[in-house]
Amino acid sequence: MKLTFLGTGAGEGYPGLWCNCPHCSYARSHGGRNIRANSCAVLDGKLLLDMGPACFDNAARFGVDITGAQALLVTHPHEDHLYPQHFVWRRTSQETLALGYREQMFRGGPCFTPVPELTIYGNSFTKALLAPYEDRAADLGLRFEEICEGEAFDAAGYHVTPVRGNHHERGFAHSYVIEKDGKTLLYALDSGMYDADMMDLLRSFRYDLIVMEGTTGLNEQYGGHMCLVTDLKMKEFLSENGCLNEGCPFVLTHMSPHWCPPHDWYEAVVQRSGITLAYDGLSIEI
Repeated sequence: MKLTFLGTGAGEGYPGLWCNCPHCSYARSHGGRNIRANSCAVLDGKLLLDMGPACFDNAARFGVDITGAQALLVTHPHEDHLYPQHFVWRRTSQETLALGYREQMFRGGPCFTPVPELTIYGNSFTKALLAPYEDRAADLGLRFEEICEGEAFDAAGYHVTPVRGNHHERGFAHSYVIEKDGKTLLYALDSGMYDADMMDLLRSFRYDLIVMEGTTGLNEQYGGHMCLVTDLKMKEFLSENGCLNEGCPFVLTHMSPHWCPPHDWYEAVVQRSGITLAYDGLSIEI
């Protein structure tokens, strides 16, 4: 499995859209890995993990083609993780497919090539958000499957187990354990600390890659998200329970500019604890 981060920022982006605090000002002036779009990722070009506003922009920037994605795992329906407007541009007029490109240009339309059906997996809150698209699903090449914690399913060649998080309200956000070809990935965004039953579920796997939100960074006083202290607690819990295979990277994403310093110096802070700080465009293969 090859995981590519198409965005590693929290909801406000990094820098924050309207903010000129020291962290945001530094990111603007120094650029590079300090700039973060809203968090999303893709596995092998086939399985999307969330679909934020800038995911297609960054995919093109990093040379990753996600137009052929077959499945989308939605952690939760906040707009920085699921931007439904992207679905509208999937509509393909069958009448234009047989036309030459010049003829197509004068016909107009959002998409001139066929796309595979995209199955969207998400919880009941995600289903409610997507309700307005239900009548257009066939036209847009979409299908929705509702998930439930602990109930595994197969998606685009991957075996997936949802894990309930503690973000916003009970059942609003889910993490995903993803397995393929003997490798296991945990993708855990906007999870907060897990309930005891979900901790039991998490320790039943052996991981080759952990991706976890580090939203509130150096601030330990914020609920519904993870900070560096709670990230370290999860790393210790998984290690003590023998859940980390040899060489398993522990990677943080979903950085907020107001609790997480710019990448240029926060990277060294987390590295001292054996943690990797993700950045937009980073690829990890397991």
